[in-house]
Amino acid sequence: MKRNETTKQDIRSRISSEKKQLGAEKLAQLSDEVMMTLEMTDVFCKARNVLIYHSLKDEVQTLPLVERYAADKQFYLPVVVGKDLVFRRYTAETTFSKSDLGVLEPDGEDLTDYRQIDMIVVPGVAFDRRLNRMGRGGGYYDRFLANVKIPKVAVCFDFQIVDGIPLEPHDIAMDMLVSETEIVSNGFY
Repeated sequence: MKRNETTKQDIRSRISSEKKQLGAEKLAQLSDEVMMTLEMTDVFCKARNVLIYHSLKDEVQTLPLVERYAADKQFYLPVVVGKDLVFRRYTAETTFSKSDLGVLEPDGEDLTDYRQIDMIVVPGVAFDRRLNRMGRGGGYYDRFLANVKIPKVAVCFDFQIVDGIPLEPHDIAMDMLVSETEIVSNGFY
């Protein structure tokens, strides 16, 4: 964390500025590199049922990975319902609706049995090497992750890794962090 970054808002502002400076083309290139790193992990290689986010334009892009592995793995994308996340299966025939937050969400039935899920790929604004995560501030993923016991794998760009995240009691740590140049793991996966 840079010396003047003492709050989550300070970190969010810096990360947002860095994304804008890099531009869409560079972020797309870095996204490909992050996904190649994720593809090398045992947890991803062994997974058959994966919860994964539908990326916003400034996040690590997930759709190319989903499309590449759609024949071998089942992917489920999030939908915001009130203050909670539910997940719905993605297929080539899936239709989408734009949420109130401007995110494309899959139409269809909610997944109700999470025992079959092998991992979740989690977005975030910033992370530290102690596997702490800072999201956009809505708490959707923290609330969801508090209720499921599956490997939590965060993906991010190198510049999103900071020295420390200001923590709150409800924050949920990740099991693994994957960027374009490194993998940080708690040793379980």
